[in-house]
Amino acid sequence: MLFAILVFVGINNAYPRKVHNKHYKFTITLPDSMMEIQDSFNAVAGQLYYDTTNGILLLVSARESKFKSVKDYVDCSKEQLEQQLRNDYGDSTLTLISCDIPEYYPKKTTKLHFRVSILPYGFNTYTIYFIHHKHKDIQFSFTYKKEKEQSIQHNIKYIMRTLYLH
Repeated sequence: MLFAILVFVGINNAYPRKVHNKHYKFTITLPDSMMEIQDSFNAVAGQLYYDTTNGILLLVSARESKFKSVKDYVDCSKEQLEQQLRNDYGDSTLTLISCDIPEYYPKKTTKLHFRVSILPYGFNTYTIYFIHHKHKDIQFSFTYKKEKEQSIQHNIKYIMRTLYLH
């Protein structure tokens, strides 16, 4: 999975404070403690950042979309969502904590929060924002340890409030 890839990547000290993507039409501001990690093997499909102070891993990925809305592929009203996530992640212990619509860009965004069996380095919790914008799908996937959840959720909200869709 993603954490096995971390062995093959290095930290880039020249990290951008603002991340913009002209093609996928978004800008987001990251805290000073969040460093970009360069993937020298092209194993990660997206930009990878690690917050050295708070212990948050962020994967920003995007693709052209065949869907009309984020609800076409992540629908909080589906009763079988947790089972679908277990299958997708290959983890029978996965527990869905919440699926909701965030306050910013509510017509374009769905937020999933779930726990998995422990991954390398003790990471076991995901908060993923799925965004459908101008025929494109963008994901902000935050991974961290359950023990730091309260402070990390505050940090994630702070980061996501800086998201600007062009």
